[in-house]
Amino acid sequence: MAAWVTWFFTQKVTTYSVSEQAKLEQEHNTVHVTTQRAGRVIAIHAELGDELNAGDLLVQLDTSIFDLTLMGDSKVSDSLASQLESIKQEQNLMSRKYQEDDAALRDQLQIAKQKHQLQLSNQKIQADVASRYEMLLEKQQSSELDYLSAKRIYQQMVMDTLGAESEIKSLEDRLEQASSEYQLELSDLQQRRAETEKELAEVETRIKQSSLAVNEQQLRAPISGTLASLSEIREGEVIALGQHLATIQASGRISVQAFFPPALALGHIQVGQSARVKLDGFSWARYGQLYARVERVASAVQQDRILVQLALVGDTPPRLPLLHDLPVRVEIATGTKTPYQLLLQRAGEILTGESGDNFTAGGAL
Repeated sequence: MAAWVTWFFTQKVTTYSVSEQAKLEQEHNTVHVTTQRAGRVIAIHAELGDELNAGDLLVQLDTSIFDLTLMGDSKVSDSLASQLESIKQEQNLMSRKYQEDDAALRDQLQIAKQKHQLQLSNQKIQADVASRYEMLLEKQQSSELDYLSAKRIYQQMVMDTLGAESEIKSLEDRLEQASSEYQLELSDLQQRRAETEKELAEVETRIKQSSLAVNEQQLRAPISGTLASLSEIREGEVIALGQHLATIQASGRISVQAFFPPALALGHIQVGQSARVKLDGFSWARYGQLYARVERVASAVQQDRILVQLALVGDTPPRLPLLHDLPVRVEIATGTKTPYQLLLQRAGEILTGESGDNFTAGGAL
């Protein structure tokens, strides 16, 4: 009895604060997959626990509406592209023909101008010859027939020179007319080309939007890892926009997130304190338990709870799975008290109607 009384009043027993809610958290390597659009599930391509590579298909939603739109726009796009190619070919042919015709007319104009210059020179010479015959006729040193023949030749040269000038003017008018007609046809083709390119751009924009919608209906793994959670969905079920479907867990450090009542956390839980972590559904007496150390204590109360983050320490029992979102129970060592102090504390809680969540090393009081 004396030994028991001594133990009751003097023995120090470790006390623990027990979490209301806690879970394992995959740090910085957990991605949640949500729907970008509402749709009907037509196929599920993954199962819980599957090892996935980035880009693997998880869930296929119905894309029939987008497929029809995409098919129609693709046909319109092909038609417009064909029209645009025809317009380009027509423009190239027209430009080539104009260049060839323009070059031919300019060559003719150049020849006509050279011929005109030669005619002017010959005309000047013939005018001088006719003038000499006229002087000789006045001196009665030449016959009138020779003078009239020289004068007739001169007049014919004048007529030929005027014809050459008319031909030059006609060629210049044809060049100007051809240029005007080419510019009008070119302007018409450019307008048709611009309108076709605009329509094609609009159709291609719709195709990109439809393709994006189809891709968004195919929910794929954004990273490589393990499919840690998958919503209970069935083929044929309609899911809403933004609905959470899956969680992919990649390799990375596992931490513990625990929530405590403010009365048990504030002033009691400090950084560096040791803790025990027991997995729900796995008997700690059979499978063992994890050990952790407090890394961070939230300074603000959220939903009447305090968030405490812990880091696992020591070796992990081989039969305990460390999976993202796995529920656990966290017991943080907050101090030591004698059995007498614990009894008084429990009695006070009973009298005040409060429930105690402190545990000793040997069990609950």
